[in-house]
Amino acid sequence: MKRKDPQTRPTAGAPEASSGRGGREKTDRQFVNALGRGLKVLRAFKPHDPPLSNLELAKRTGLPRPTISRLTYTLTELGYLTYHEQFGCYELGGGTLALGHVARANFNAGREIRPVMERLAQFSGANVGLGTRERLNMVYVEACQGPSLVGLRLDVGSHVPIISSAMGRAYLAAISEDERTHLTKQLKKERKADEAAVQRELDLAVKDLNAHGFCISTGDWHRDIHGVALSITAPELGGIFVINCGGPAYLLPRNRLVAEIGPELINAVNEIKQALGATHRPKLVLEDHSEPPRLPKKARVRAAGKAGALSGISGRRNDPAR
Repeated sequence: MKRKDPQTRPTAGAPEASSGRGGREKTDRQFVNALGRGLKVLRAFKPHDPPLSNLELAKRTGLPRPTISRLTYTLTELGYLTYHEQFGCYELGGGTLALGHVARANFNAGREIRPVMERLAQFSGANVGLGTRERLNMVYVEACQGPSLVGLRLDVGSHVPIISSAMGRAYLAAISEDERTHLTKQLKKERKADEAAVQRELDLAVKDLNAHGFCISTGDWHRDIHGVALSITAPELGGIFVINCGGPAYLLPRNRLVAEIGPELINAVNEIKQALGATHRPKLVLEDHSEPPRLPKKARVRAAGKAGALSGISGRRNDPAR
């Protein structure tokens, strides 16, 4: 099917945006640039989006429109995008939906985590989410809504900023100093963030964690949104995830976050850790062929007897068959 999208030149002097982390296209010889750009196109689609044109995808990704045209054509041919000829727009296709289904089905920890999240949502009346880092944002992989009719409505696939949200701050407080330094450089380069301001946010996240046992955001992401969050690691998760509880400021004033919601969040995380610690998949142990094969039982008995005679210890006492 022919795409009706004229190839236009990119803006003169405009550099093509990196599709990797921290400009990996130029520095990492193992990085496949074309693949990175294709995945960047897929990441440009957000929940509740209408179908997107090549022009809109170019704006969202920072890639030149001719490059976008080739990438969308290829992704459509592979089934990862669906093309609507009538409107000249694209949406995620069956191939992408299948990948998402496989990833979600294999996230076994969700079965243990969700009941705990639901209880926390009922207790707080707010939105409770489980998320992890996706480049310079945090992405929801599980979400539960509290009974409040008016509140923060974030679902699976929603993104929140890594630097100003409670979820992002909890993640930053949990990673190593080297990782925080790396992310600070990325934020400065890709988001034009002020390095001193980013450092203040990082210091605040660590300070809150040390003082309260969780991280807090009161109006820093959105003026009327408050939240608390705490990271969680367990063998079943295979990485750092964060549980957060967020909602309108009137429902979650700071004093309630500190006195009620935060301590309940700590209890929830501890419960999840215990559940996952008891149910994580055992590691596969490969058979070790480096040891010599075991001798037959009679040969082992004779060998043990000789060893006992030499050492002054009876062969009977050294017989491994006993």
